[in-house]
Amino acid sequence: MKNKTLKALLLVFILLFSLYYFPSPKRDFFKLYGQDDVSAQGLKEFQSRETSLTEVDQVKWMYYSGGQGAQTILFLHGMGGSYDIWWQQIIAFESNYRVISYTLPKEIDKLKQCSKGIQAILTQEKVDSCILVGSSMGGYISQYFVQTIPDKIDKAVFGNTFPPNDLIEQENKKNEQIVPWLPEIALVKIGDKKLKNELIPAGKNSKLLAAFLPSIRFNKEQFMNRYAVVIDPFRVDTLKIQKKSIPKLILESDNDPLVQKELRTALKDVYNDAQTYTFQNAGHFPYINEASEYNAVLKQFLEKEITED
Repeated sequence: MKNKTLKALLLVFILLFSLYYFPSPKRDFFKLYGQDDVSAQGLKEFQSRETSLTEVDQVKWMYYSGGQGAQTILFLHGMGGSYDIWWQQIIAFESNYRVISYTLPKEIDKLKQCSKGIQAILTQEKVDSCILVGSSMGGYISQYFVQTIPDKIDKAVFGNTFPPNDLIEQENKKNEQIVPWLPEIALVKIGDKKLKNELIPAGKNSKLLAAFLPSIRFNKEQFMNRYAVVIDPFRVDTLKIQKKSIPKLILESDNDPLVQKELRTALKDVYNDAQTYTFQNAGHFPYINEASEYNAVLKQFLEKEITED
């Protein structure tokens, strides 16, 4: 009887151990999307392109570099993104600009590490200065760059993002304690529920959004470290920023479920010299589900800056 009990306990332990360390499954965008339209064809072609690597402090950074033009656009993805999340923008702008997009390595958990790695990419690609187009976490990193390396920034786009703040960390105190103990599969289930109930409806129930977001590979270490980047504080010195007048554009959505109205207002207060464009009912990912409008606004800003709020 004792041996049977021990075997049963061992089996339970093995099952729990397997669940905790079992990686989340990779889901296929093309099967989820089920359409062969321009967006799907563009993504398939883009994902087939060769990417590059650079190594900083024994951490490998994967990125894409292409396009042509005198100016370089650096695309900075959000907390749940990867280099290919910008495929619709890269395809739209690569004829007139050099374009670079990276995937933040899972080991990175500080803004200084982000800066060091991204600057290594720019150095490897022989880029002296660039235009920043960042969304969410990427928009936060872009602000850090404007603050710390303004001489290397030509223009900056802060998309669906937030300034340095205490609110995000305060609202996620309980989650910070719970998440490290949850198995990766459980986090995927929580994420799927948030996608279904909040993110996709906010994006007008876009089929493209509903297929692409779940297809991004999830990793718990990556999730936790990217959250650490999002709450990594830095001070915005407006006098320092004003020494070099960097044209700035704030892109926001009036129904963004991930960036509270309070933070959207604070961002505009911090960068009161920035142009602002507000997407209507576009959610947190307008560059995916409203790509045509997003690209048109971005094009206008890059060429002459938009003149209407």
